[in-house]
Amino acid sequence: MKILSVTYHNPYYLTFAEYVDHALSQLGHTIRSFDYRQWLFPGRVRDHVPALQDFDLKRINNKLIKSANTFKPDILLVTGGHTIAPETITRIKKELRCITVNWIADFPLKFDEYAHAGPYYDFSFWSGTDGLKRYESLGGDNGHWLPFACDPYYHKPAALSDADKKEYECDICFVGSNYSERVEVLEKLCGFNIGIWGQGWERLPAKSPLVPHLRGKAVGPEIWTKIFSAAKIVLNITGHRCNIMVPFVDKKDFRMTNTRVFEILGCGAFQLVDVKADVLALFKRGEHLDCYKDAEEAMEQVDFYLRNPEKRNAIAEEGRKEALKKHTYKHRIEEMLSVVLRKA
Repeated sequence: MKILSVTYHNPYYLTFAEYVDHALSQLGHTIRSFDYRQWLFPGRVRDHVPALQDFDLKRINNKLIKSANTFKPDILLVTGGHTIAPETITRIKKELRCITVNWIADFPLKFDEYAHAGPYYDFSFWSGTDGLKRYESLGGDNGHWLPFACDPYYHKPAALSDADKKEYECDICFVGSNYSERVEVLEKLCGFNIGIWGQGWERLPAKSPLVPHLRGKAVGPEIWTKIFSAAKIVLNITGHRCNIMVPFVDKKDFRMTNTRVFEILGCGAFQLVDVKADVLALFKRGEHLDCYKDAEEAMEQVDFYLRNPEKRNAIAEEGRKEALKKHTYKHRIEEMLSVVLRKA
């Protein structure tokens, strides 16, 4: 099939967008990619001049309509696409009679926009059951759950040189941005050999106990696959930072996984992740990964697994097997197309 993939390709490192397009290509589909963030003016300008924001949005939507009319896809697959107007989707559906799909991957930060646009698509896939549940509570009747995944081409155990081992080895690693709930957990683990990489950690107070554990800034997959492969425990603190920005999300019932859950497993690493309902719906605790409910339990789990390397390694091995068997982006695209073609 011909699929027009409306997505955003980060210019600095691989992300969800590349993995989806790669899976589509692997499955034999003809794809054309359209960047829905083709801004002409920078955000700091558009934020202060609404007319330029409106101009840019109209230009992006007109370019998408033109691209669709030229390519004539069987399926228009949007991943998020907060810049794409519902009227644009309606027009493309009417003129080209193609199936329109949105896979919403960053709930809840732009939930209102996605919920408003959802009914204009034929199918609305949500990466978390919490997003899907809220969408349905607002009347959305075309929603489905489709979580993230891993791409075995990129997410796999890394071969480590002696230099890599020297640079990346640690008992516990964390790769991600600095948020308060992450600081809380990591500070509890300062008695262990921790390595921290990511954005914003330079903002820590000079006297923070985490400062000696900072190892680097944001890194792409070519580096974090090595970090995961070199660490004994990969800590995944999905957190609830969205609760700060989106009050309707109850942190006690924030269910969705992040992409790291699958990527860590794909790398064959042992993962310790904060408890989320969607994680436990997809993986078995103590068999594919393990979980913790708070900083105190995280410390207890770390201590246990550092003292039990055989159990830790067995879980890591089973976790990778499970990810490759059921949770790759090829699996997700196949599931999506199964739903789409069955109901279209």
